[in-house]
Formats: sequence, C-alpha cells, structure tokens
Amino acid sequence: MNLNRYIFILAVLIPAVLRGQGLIIPSGAYVISKGNIVLQANWQNNGTFTQNTGTVMFNGNVQTLNGGPTVFNNITVGANSTTTITTAGHSLKAVLLSNGTLQAGGNLTLLSTAGQTALIDGTGAGEVLGNITMQRYLASGFGYKYLSSPFQHATVSELADDIDLGASFPTLYRYDQSLASSGWVHYVNPSDPLAVMQGYAANFGTGALPVTADITGVVNNHTVSLPALYNNHQPYTLGFNLVGNPYPSPIDWDVSGGWTKTNIDDAIYYFNAGTADQYTGTYSSYINGVSSDGIAGNIIGAMQGFFVHVSDGAYPVTGALSVQNNTRVNDLNPNFHKEYPNLSPMLRLTAAFADESYPPDPVVVYFEDTASTRFEERLDALKRLNTDPRAPNLYALSTDNAMLSICAWPTLKDSTGAIPLVLQTDRAGWITFKGQDLERIPAHWHIYLRDTTAKVTRSLQTEAPYRLYLNKGEYKNRFYLVFQRKDNAGPDPGSNNNAVFNAYSAAGRLYANMQNVAAGRCYITVTNLLGQVILRQELMGNGVHELKGPLSSGLYIVSFYAPQLQYAKKVLVTQ
Repeated sequence: MNLNRYIFILAVLIPAVLRGQGLIIPSGAYVISKGNIVLQANWQNNGTFTQNTGTVMFNGNVQTLNGGPTVFNNITVGANSTTTITTAGHSLKAVLLSNGTLQAGGNLTLLSTAGQTALIDGTGAGEVLGNITMQRYLASGFGYKYLSSPFQHATVSELADDIDLGASFPTLYRYDQSLASSGWVHYVNPSDPLAVMQGYAANFGTGALPVTADITGVVNNHTVSLPALYNNHQPYTLGFNLVGNPYPSPIDWDVSGGWTKTNIDDAIYYFNAGTADQYTGTYSSYINGVSSDGIAGNIIGAMQGFFVHVSDGAYPVTGALSVQNNTRVNDLNPNFHKEYPNLSPMLRLTAAFADESYPPDPVVVYFEDTASTRFEERLDALKRLNTDPRAPNLYALSTDNAMLSICAWPTLKDSTGAIPLVLQTDRAGWITFKGQDLERIPAHWHIYLRDTTAKVTRSLQTEAPYRLYLNKGEYKNRFYLVFQRKDNAGPDPGSNNNAVFNAYSAAGRLYANMQNVAAGRCYITVTNLLGQVILRQELMGNGVHELKGPLSSGLYIVSFYAPQLQYAKKVLVTQ
C-alpha cells in the first residue's frame, strides 16, 4: 500500500508493506503490523501498536518518533534520515539498523527476554547517538555473573538497581592480574567508570529466579581497543585478564580480520555461577571450534565478560586486544555463549561427585594433524581452576607441563599414545569418570582411562563409567588417557576399507574427491602450514567437491575424517 500523505489509522492489520509520508495512530486506535511500515515523515502513536514481525523504516530526511510508549520489532533508519526519538518509553524487541542518524535521547530500551535480546546491527553505516538502555536477561540471579558495558561512559551506579553496592561483602569486582595474591579488587564506588571492553564480576545475590540487568549510556561503535594487557606471571592470576564484549550486540571470537590479538592466546574462558554457594562456580573454555563443556563457544553475548590469557614469554609480557564492527552478529539468542562445532575427532571426559549429583568437570582432547604434544596458543585452552568445592578439577598435562582444559593432540600415527591427567578435589568422596562425548572417533581407535595406582584400565567406549573413592587432594601421575590403534581388526560391514581420498587445486580453486566412502559422508578440514584452520566442511556424496573458503596462494593441508579412516594431503594453491 503506497500513500503519498500522512496516514491516520483507527484500526488496521498490516500484513505486508505500508508506505506513507508519516503515520499517526489516534487515541483509542489499534494497529497490528506483521509487515514493514516505510515512512518519509514522522511517527506518532497515541493509541495501541503491536508488531510481532516486520520493520518500521524511517526513510525521510528529518523525522521524529513520538507519541506514547511503543514496542517495536525492528527499526531501520535510512541512509539520508536523521530520526529523533522525542518521547519516553519506547522499546525494541529485535534489531536496530541505522544507516543514517538516530538520536535516541534516552528514550529507547533494547529489551531482553528468555527468548531473545534486542541488538544494534553492526553493519549499519550510520550512528546511534544519545543514551540508550540495554537489558540483559539472566536465567538465574544466583551468584556471580561476568558482565561488561556496551556504552562509552557508563559508571558503576548503572548497576545499583541490579546489585546491592552497599552490601557488607562487596558485590562488584574488577580484575588486576598484576597482584601477587587473588586478582579480585573491590569496585563498588558508584562514580567509578565501567571501562570499555573491561569485564566485571557482579554478585546478584541468592535468588534463583530470573533477573534482568540493565545499563544506560551512549553505545560503542566502530573499532574498540583495550589499554595494554599484561602477563606478570603472578602465582594466582597467571596472566589472565578479564575483558568483555564492548558492543550492544553479540560478537564472534573467530571472525578472521575482525580482531587484533597481539600476544593473546586464542582461547576464551567463561564463568558459570554455582547453585549452592553464591560466591563460587566453575569455568568453561573455548578454542578453535572446540568447547570444554559443549556450551562455551565463539559467540559472545552482549554485556558478557570473559577471560583471555596474555601469552607466556619473557615477563612481563605486553598484549593488545582490539575489535571491529565486522565481528558483530545478529544472533538474538546467543544464550550468553554457545558452541561452534569443530569437525575433528574429539572426546570429552568428565569427573564428578556424581553420587551426590554435583556438577562434573570436563577435559576435552581433540586430534589435529598439525598439533604437537606441547602447549600451543592457537590450539589448546589452559585450565582455570573451579572455585566450587562440589566440582573437582580435571585437566590434561602437555609435555611442557601446561594445565589444559582443551588439549589438541597429534592424530594417532603410532599404535599407542597416552596423555597424563591431573585430578584435584577439595573434598573426599566417590568420584565418577565418564566418557561424556566421543565424536568422530575412527572405529579402529580404542580409548581407555588408566588408573596406575589401582591397576585398572577402563574402556571409555564399551565399559561402564569408572567409580572410586578419593580423599581430598591432588592426584598426579596416576590417571592417563590411553589411545590404541588396532588397524588389523577386520572391517565391519559398511566400513571404509576401500575408500579413496584425494585433494587437488585447479585454476586457483581447491577440490576434494572421495570414492567408495560408506554412506557417502565425511568431514574435512583445510589448514595452512601454521596449523590455522581455514575451512571446515561436511561432504555428502561420493565424488568431487569444491572446497570454498578464503584461500590465498600457498600450501594447505586437506584432512579427511570418515569412520575407521583418516587421510591428509598437502595441496599447493596458486591464485
């Protein structure tokens, strides 16, 4: 519907697109919009407006949004428009895209619910000026949450309606890795800044019901940089720095070219509040498409704080971290953090006081052709120790004694390999080891947990979980993950015994060819000689497949993963 005049609406259902100079909804009128409304002039709602889908688009030159409080689904400000929100109480459920200028004036709230959190689209070529309020839904208000501010000049006072800044035990902390003891520093002065791209630990109390936190300010946009980060190699902080998402939208940690990470490891670390003690919790980690717990991932929600590690070296090590708009994603429900899958063979082993239904602690091992047995900043995630005494601490040890929550290991080439594990418990009790997830493990690989003290070897693939009683303490040089290849086992029906793989380049393009693969399905990864994963892809159907990715001239390793078989080939690509 196209109307070259102001539209006065009494009652209407808008199913598709409504175009007009401006729109006035009089008092008592009711409008339901399922489509787009495109305006060249002003918006004035004095009645009732309901929009579950669709967008209100401001495409004029100078426009105002006024009238009574209105809940919008999407708002788009056109490239030539300056739109000013002049009345209070307006809110947004989904996406705000500004290709022009939106003057918010403190009159717009980005809503957050259990289902989704509104965001500002980072692809917009324009600006959003003036104060905006952003909400963040939390499924439980129990204990500490790691938060960050998406605004330029917000202060601690913004959290006063969410946490008790005057409590006898401080409820807000910043993190200082240079301290010799605990890195946590009380930070409850209402006038202190919530620094851009810094993370904070906020204690929301003992209530288990959902809460919605909110902060108000002028949003960050474009490139955001932290002051220098450091690793002073202190015995407690160990070079970890608490940072945060600086934008009013989720961001992708894995976006190539969107980050500057100088002397920053590739892993990120999240905190998960406990359910029994409001001051403790557990940590999860993510790196290279692998999640320690199956939840932590590369998508970092708005207002989310997280740890990064400044690389080890000649101390003190100086790191730099900055982020650009192209890392921002329009994910309305990132669940604060979620996993992006890696296609390599992977296993997740957990240890827990399972008899008491206490939380498990996982360690993940995955296999990469380019991995080594030493700690590698681009492939491995370090272990941040849990503070919840109900959860043990389980981690792998690299050959240079790094404590790993995620361990990249060379693809098995010998008949047997072993990874030492360490278990720490803050209480005595019955511990259960369980092979929680074994994914894409070739059929001729056999994986065991070995207890050298009890002289027990337990298959993680075919036997029941391993249960034993342990006293409080650290258990080192006792538990091992053991891997064995048994290539002489007879092929199963539907095996890949006769499978053929090949990879080659032609005219600057990369191709994979698979033949005689059972079910016509396999996974591939493409890595450069630095071990960086350029592409992951699932191939469906025997034959030739083009591997489309950001490939420049150079030498690449194409790895195929199919049941009972792995194959890798180096391919030279010339552009």
